Amino acid sequence: MKKEYIIIIFLLLGPFLDVASFLGTSISIMIRGLFLANAIVYLIINKKDFKILLLLLLFGTFYLTYQLFYLHFNIISSLSAVLKFLYLPISILYFKNYILPIKKQKIFSIILFTYVGIYLLSYILGIGAEAYLETDGKSGFKGLFSSINEFSGIVVCLLPIITTYLKEQKKFILLIVSIILSFLCSLLIGTKVLMGGVLFTILYLLWQEKDKLFCSKSKKVKVEIIIFSLLIIVVGCFLFTKTRTYQNMMIQQDFFQVEHIISLDFVNRIIYNDRLTFLQDNFNYFKNQNIIQILFGIGLENYNIKMVEIDIFDILFRYGLVGLILFIGSISYLINFQKIEKINKVSLILLILISLTSGHVLFYPAVCIYIALL
Repeated sequence: MKKEYIIIIFLLLGPFLDVASFLGTSISIMIRGLFLANAIVYLIINKKDFKILLLLLLFGTFYLTYQLFYLHFNIISSLSAVLKFLYLPISILYFKNYILPIKKQKIFSIILFTYVGIYLLSYILGIGAEAYLETDGKSGFKGLFSSINEFSGIVVCLLPIITTYLKEQKKFILLIVSIILSFLCSLLIGTKVLMGGVLFTILYLLWQEKDKLFCSKSKKVKVEIIIFSLLIIVVGCFLFTKTRTYQNMMIQQDFFQVEHIISLDFVNRIIYNDRLTFLQDNFNYFKNQNIIQILFGIGLENYNIKMVEIDIFDILFRYGLVGLILFIGSISYLINFQKIEKINKVSLILLILISLTSGHVLFYPAVCIYIALL
């Protein structure tokens, strides 16, 4: 089998690797680790961006030693932490120098339909797990995936690219099916990110066709479209109050006793799910560590303090100032934003926004692989 198709098979295995992770097997980290090893060997043999690669590998080696002998973490958690740190920058290096033999949109389409298919099938068959504990009071179904944040991030990232591609290919039935299935997932999962991402995709598709659907119309038709749009917004707002997403938000508002919608407390407790509090706790813990831990982090699986789940801060606290500078610096150096296709920029921006709100993007291999592909 040609090497090119081995990489495609690896990408298509993504949803199944996440199911394997949910089932508690180690096959997911093993296969993703093999991909990373293959990428490193490929870059070394072909002498691609060797200076950046060497810098990343030196830090990875040091960080593994640091976690094992200074922070006294076990070998599995230490290797996992290194894998997560290196995955995005080395994957960007790899796909920057490696051309896939078929269109990425086709691969993305299969991956999206596999993810939503597994999710919806698990709900229909009644297998999988709930997203929240009974004591939380919230409702949501995560199916056969360990993280609803990662699942949501992947669907939100892929959906604009795939729907745009299907529209260009005039495959309108598949386009409508992809949106409906993704929206059904958002209703069942009960999170803001996925529902917001699906709604954004719909609005983005309409914006792409604004000249045909609105600008070229007569004034009378434009007024009718505006009135109809306002009606849809009103009805949509009413229907939103019936969703799990809204009900979960209200449960959280009652739990934290948030009184005012326009307040920092509402943003923190309801929009950010109390992440700003976790940020303050992490900062207070981090600043009181010694200079070595400030430079190289408190360790990814340090359970003395809950992770912020805002990626940029988790990288700072878990990998230290040196890790943050190297991570952001290497990625910024490698990415030429001007050369990225417009629709890919949209998905990339969505992923960055998700990383700044619900996290689980920049150093989570299941999601960050798509940044590298974009």
